[in-house]
Amino acid sequence: MSQTVHITAVITVAADHVAAAEYAFAACIVSSRKEEACRQYVISRDTEKAGRFVATEVWTSEAAFAAHLASPHFKALGEALGKLRVEIDIMKVQPLDEAADAV
Repeated sequence: MSQTVHITAVITVAADHVAAAEYAFAACIVSSRKEEACRQYVISRDTEKAGRFVATEVWTSEAAFAAHLASPHFKALGEALGKLRVEIDIMKVQPLDEAADAV
């Protein structure tokens, strides 16, 4: 049985590129949620720091996550963000509730 993959990413965009980033995020959100292996795909705007976003994703497996990274809509997001001044910190995380359930 494959283990789900949990991703948390913090994306910081220069103030003059926030609207363009939100547009690119919206397109990727719609397509990503349609992927069969997607269990969660949320990009949130930080309400206290302009230009900071947090993405939380859950995929059914490593293979599913790899397929998402290779998808046309994710590549389009990468290209769009590549044209903007962004900082991205991506983390593969393990929710503690899963570890607690195993005890």
